[in-house]
Amino acid sequence: MARLAELPLKRVAQFSTEGDPLPIRWHKLLMNALMRQTGLGLYGLMWLSFAKGIVLSVLVWWVLRG
Repeated sequence: MARLAELPLKRVAQFSTEGDPLPIRWHKLLMNALMRQTGLGLYGLMWLSFAKGIVLSVLVWWVLRG
């Protein structure tokens, strides 16, 4: 059977949640889901979070300024 398309999937490292307390397990599961959804690794996700923080900070500053 002929393949219509091949999807090159990037392997994304996942965090292990075995033996972690509930808040840490929840955070790791959220990070795993975001890494799978975006296809980014941890480093890329940190840059995305940094950019989001800058945008939100500028937005809050702009709203409070007047």
